[in-house]
Parts: sequence; structure tokens; C-alpha cells
Amino acid sequence: MNNYKIKEGYLYKDSFTEKDFLNSVINNIKNDNDAPSYIFNEMILSDVKRINVPLILTDGDAKIEYSRMIGINNIITTTKTTTKTYGNGYQNVSHNSYSNTVTNWQNDSGVIEGSSKSGYYYKEYIEYDDYIRDHIMDKNNIRALTIEELDKYSISLDVVEYMKKDILDKVYQENTTYPTNQVKDEKYNGDVILYNTTCTIVSLYSIDVTIRDKKIIFVASSNGDIDLKMFGEYPLDDYSKVFEFTKEISKERSIATKNQRLIKRLSIFLSVSLFILLLVLGISLNILALTIISFVVLISGIIIFIIKNKEIKKISKPYNKRIIEYRSRIYNDNNKNKEEYNKFINKMNL
Repeated sequence: MNNYKIKEGYLYKDSFTEKDFLNSVINNIKNDNDAPSYIFNEMILSDVKRINVPLILTDGDAKIEYSRMIGINNIITTTKTTTKTYGNGYQNVSHNSYSNTVTNWQNDSGVIEGSSKSGYYYKEYIEYDDYIRDHIMDKNNIRALTIEELDKYSISLDVVEYMKKDILDKVYQENTTYPTNQVKDEKYNGDVILYNTTCTIVSLYSIDVTIRDKKIIFVASSNGDIDLKMFGEYPLDDYSKVFEFTKEISKERSIATKNQRLIKRLSIFLSVSLFILLLVLGISLNILALTIISFVVLISGIIIFIIKNKEIKKISKPYNKRIIEYRSRIYNDNNKNKEEYNKFINKMNL
């Protein structure tokens, strides 16, 4: 397959160093609330990689012939007259109108001419597609590629055909009009002449961050401001210690308050049961004293319930405090705090 040499090319020059990029990545991790608390203890950093993406850019003029069928709707109204004759000779005449839409198809063809742009980079760089597409680079910080550098790059015939087809489609879509919303058998083809074809080298910094079973990639163009993009997701934070500690202390709290909880349940159960029994007996036997005693029993049970509930809260307080303090210590004892972050920076000699 023939290759086409690129005669003109550019390289976006570095605006910052690899060390600047690495510092930006570390700070991004430090300030990211989604990063797990253990990340600075366990993450493994790769070396900063340089990725040069050859981005083929071209302009093109297209002359397109198209043909299609255009559907034009016509509404046909039909009136039906009905005469009904009654026994006395009276006739009733009614007129009912019906509408029907009929589509008339007409041939349509023509020629469209226009210009557009196209770009292409090879599939091996597809994972950086979002970054390359969205990032705005400093066009004032650019240099022309030397002849020796240009010799490394050429475009194959299939890439040429891809860009021609891309420009053909863009010119047709941007310049065609539809007189109606009904079109069928639409076809178009034409010739495209490419010009101003250049190879622009988009230079990226990239680093892999491995944390447990996850790999995260940070990427930034070496040109312009440091605009980081992160590919991947952090693993979940590890709070299993908190769950285990809470479970253990809750068990101790349950044992310490066992008697109080038992008395509390019995007091409300017995008082309600006796209240109902004595109240029913007092009413059925018409004994006022039993009715009064029933309310005394109920109130006594409620008082005991409240007292035991307060005792349970009092006994539980130190256990609850231990859980809260432990959670606070574990949640805040992460390596994103200033002290551990500085240790990591010093270790990396950043």
C-alpha cells in the first residue's frame, strides 16, 4: 500500500516539566475526596511516560452529486352523502367528510460544493481520545518539525480515504437541505481534494497509579496549563476495622445493659397486662378500687420503663463514646493529612 509523506508538521513545545506534572498528580490525589484513605501508603507509581500522538490534520474541497426521493404530502378530502328515508316518507340527508393523506414521491438531485476539515490519529492512542478532543493547547508555543522528524511520519492510503470520506460526509451534511421531512433512497458521492495536510505532534505526559486491584492513569498535555484528566476509578475505602470494632463494642454494651433491658421490657409488658386485667375486672365487677389500681400499675410500669431507659443510656454512654472516638480516629487517620502527605513528598524527593 502506498504511503503519503507529510511535508509540513508541528510540535507543541513543553510548558512544564515532568516533575511539575508529577507534583500536580500527587496534589490531585491529595485533594480528591474519592481517593481512599490508605492511598499514600499503598499506591505504586510508574515512571512518567512521554506519549507523542501524531495528529493528522487536513483541509479538503468536495464536489458532491446526490440523488433522492422527496415525499410531498397531499390531503385528499372525500365527502360521502347518505340519504335515509323513513316510513312517513320523510328523508334525512347527511354529509360526512373523510380526509386521507397521500404522499407523492418526486425525484430530486443536484450538486453540492463546499470545504471542511478532518483529523485522524491511530487506534493505538484511542484511550486518550477524550483528552485530545477536549484539550485546548497553546498555539503560540509551537515549532515546526524538521525534515528528519517529518521522515518518521507518513499517512497510508486507507487514512487518506478515511479523511476524504469524513470531509465528504461533513460537506454534504452541512450544506444539504430537506424541503420536506420525508426522504428515501438518499445517495451521494463525489470527489475530495485534500490540501494543507499537516502532522501535529500532541505530546502528553502520562503516569500509572496502581492501588490494590485498580489502575488509574493520569494524563496531561505537556503544552499549556497542566490540565489533568484521570482515567479509571479509585478502589473503595477500607473501613472494615471500624465495622469490626463497632460490632465488638456493641456486643460488650449489650451484655452490660442486659439486665436493665430485660427489666424494661418486663415492666412495660407486665404493667400493660395487669392494667388491662384489673381494668376489665374493675368495670365488670363495678369495683372502683380495682380500676384505680389498674391505672397505678400502668403508671408505675411506665415510670420503671423510663428509669431503666435512662440507666441503659448511662451505661451505654462510654461504649458509644469509644465507638465514636475510634471511628473518628480511623476516618481521619489517613495518609492524605498534611503530615503523611509531606512524608510521601519527601520520600519521592519532590
